[in-house]
Amino acid sequence: MVKKPIYSFYNLRVIACIGIVLLHTLNGAIGLYGSTISVNEQIISLTVKNLLLWCVPCFVMVTGALLLNPEKEISYVKLFKKYILRIIFALLFCCIVFSIFDLIVHGDTFTFHIIVEIIQDFFLGTSWSHLWYLYLIIGLYLMIPIYKIITKNAKSRDIKYILILYLIFLSIMPTLNIFGLNVSFYILVSTIYPFYAFFGYAYYQKIIELRNYQSLLLIILSSIGLVLVNIYQYKFGYAFLEVLLNYSSILVVLQSVGIFALFVNFKGKSNKVIESLDSASFGIYLLHMIFVRLILKYLEFNPYNFIPLVSFLCLVITVVLCSYVIVFMLKKIPVFNKFL
Repeated sequence: MVKKPIYSFYNLRVIACIGIVLLHTLNGAIGLYGSTISVNEQIISLTVKNLLLWCVPCFVMVTGALLLNPEKEISYVKLFKKYILRIIFALLFCCIVFSIFDLIVHGDTFTFHIIVEIIQDFFLGTSWSHLWYLYLIIGLYLMIPIYKIITKNAKSRDIKYILILYLIFLSIMPTLNIFGLNVSFYILVSTIYPFYAFFGYAYYQKIIELRNYQSLLLIILSSIGLVLVNIYQYKFGYAFLEVLLNYSSILVVLQSVGIFALFVNFKGKSNKVIESLDSASFGIYLLHMIFVRLILKYLEFNPYNFIPLVSFLCLVITVVLCSYVIVFMLKKIPVFNKFL
């Protein structure tokens, strides 16, 4: 088994967590105040937002690197009791908290119908939009035993074959729609996320290797591509380029792969602050939207009324710190510490 210092993942998860907070902050600000700002401000905001799409893929790659290791024993009991149950509790907790938050800010009265809505939100995914990630993780965890059969028995060339198939059919082929080419061939996998999980495993185990300059080159070229796509889509109205602005985009795939590889190759050290933030990163992800909505929507803070760069920086720091404090306090309570 190839062992890498875990601080590589500490650092990556913390940076990705902060990146997600910025992404959602930008998204919220654009949604609320986009009509009051200039076209250039809109394009810059949307471009920065889309340059942060690597954050979720990197979280999935870390999960793949850690859980797909064939030497890591995960029984079905442990899988459901430790991993899946944790996400289910987190999802239910968020559905309840977010419903209560909406109830308070809208000045509504608690009725039995609220309980029905919470149950509906839980099963139908109709709660706050960022919770989609929890459904993704549950789906990934459910497939872990099958994926581990593959990693336990597959040779390096087999893993590379899987990655190539996923890349071609789930990323490259959809991109051909830009040119009006709808290829009829397909594989029986519909999302790009297994690619990210297997790539995380493959890179962590040195089945695939990238030098730092290669990782940087991937990041730079893909980021330039994303910037150009954003400009052409939002400034010139090329809506067909939307296919390049999602998690299966070949540009996002290359950017995510480069960033993940760069962090894994990193030889520096972590520290207590990073480790503390990392331990709270899942909770920060769950709760940060409370503060984003509270500040942007209900306190009516428009970051574009000031120097946007400074405004968004202060806003992200505030949201991360407030979320961290709440998570830190909740983790002192045993029932919450189990899933935050």
